[in-house]
Formats: sequence, structure tokens, C-alpha cells
Amino acid sequence: MASNNGLTLKDYNWINSKCRSIAKLEAHGVTDKFIRNELYVLGVFAFRQFHKAGMPADMLHPSLTYQPQPKELEAV
Repeated sequence: MASNNGLTLKDYNWINSKCRSIAKLEAHGVTDKFIRNELYVLGVFAFRQFHKAGMPADMLHPSLTYQPQPKELEAV
């Protein structure tokens, strides 16, 4: 029986590539704030891809069950 969860080989390759890119950024003196942001995006990607959920519309709310509140919808 096929699983709906888990990472594909393509996902692993992207994650490995992103990790190497982040290490290069660090070696070239990019700010810590930018590196933290890149690591956050990497983590959100890995978490959401594992659950086959795709990337969230709002990166500040990466939860699988997140539903925007009416006030948040007006702001978009």
C-alpha cells in the first residue's frame, strides 16, 4: 500500500541542494537574519512536503490545519 506521507527523491535532492547553498551563503558573509530566513523556508518546505501539503499561502502560518481568520483575509 502506497503512503501519502514522506519525501520523494526529488524532495531530498532539493533539500540537499538548499543546505549546500545556505552553507555557501554563510561562507560568503551573508547576514544571520537572511540565513535564518532561508533555514525557516527550508524547514517549512520539508514539513509540508512530508505531508504532501504544498507550500502555504502565508509563510507565517505553516500549520497543516491553519484556517485564516476573517480579519486576515481582509488584509490580503
